[in-house]
Amino acid sequence: MKKIVLTLLIAISSLFAEVSYTHIFDAYEEAKAQKKLVLIMLSQKGCPGCQHMENIVFEDKDVNAYMKEEYIVVHVDVYEEGPPDGLDFFATPTFYILDEDEKILKRLNGGENATAFLKTLKSVNNQKK
Repeated sequence: MKKIVLTLLIAISSLFAEVSYTHIFDAYEEAKAQKKLVLIMLSQKGCPGCQHMENIVFEDKDVNAYMKEEYIVVHVDVYEEGPPDGLDFFATPTFYILDEDEKILKRLNGGENATAFLKTLKSVNNQKK
């Protein structure tokens, strides 16, 4: 019985909106095709700021909806995969917002609360349009 309940809980939780990540190699093609910007999150395992962003900020319904609508999101573990060429970091999380031509539009160092993060995402997106 416990296994059935656990399985149902996992299935139900997977139905709720989660940010879906795209691989870096596909991101720019998808951005061009969908006319979106690319948001790259550089992170590492055990990073409290990274966990805060993924588990709290990205789960905010407004942030989540806006990211899905306007951005191609890429997650890179800097110690497992290494940062993409041309993107550096001194701490995690570090975020880069790029256009479909790989031009860096904004760099964010560290985590933010949902309101501030959404404001930044909208600001960069509005400047690009």
